[in-house]
Amino acid sequence: MATPAVNTILTEIGARLSLITTANGYNYTFKKIEEARLEPFVGYDLPAMNYWLTNVSNERNTYNDDDRSVELAIEAFSATRDEAFTRVVSKLAADVVTALTRKTSAPKVSDTPNYDLNETVSDFIFDGYDYEIGEGQKPWCGAMLRFTIKYQTDPFEMATYGA
Repeated sequence: MATPAVNTILTEIGARLSLITTANGYNYTFKKIEEARLEPFVGYDLPAMNYWLTNVSNERNTYNDDDRSVELAIEAFSATRDEAFTRVVSKLAADVVTALTRKTSAPKVSDTPNYDLNETVSDFIFDGYDYEIGEGQKPWCGAMLRFTIKYQTDPFEMATYGA
């Protein structure tokens, strides 16, 4: 059986996120990057990231193909430092958005962007992000980023074309 398109997309997302390092020109090197983690991160995990898909929708186009749309959520966290939390969150968001538009073979911030996840999707849209902040002895902050990913399949197929 063919691999479901959403699994192929999540694999590529995870691979790209794992290459966020200061050595590649990003603001942070993430200690933990997990898919669909249900438990909160603790202070020694930070900076950390969690990503998951929130829904898949389908619409039949005029060529009798299925146009699918999947929503991706990514939470990126860090401890607050001497910087205002809004500045830390903006850096976290910049790292995530930049990494998702770089190939795993060319992950540096300075590398040429790749917007279709290696020809896996037809459109990859950054929808925005929200600020998150936590209190306590070791305050943290985070960005909740939202993306829409679009791809096509044959009717009732779960894999993308060519998969």
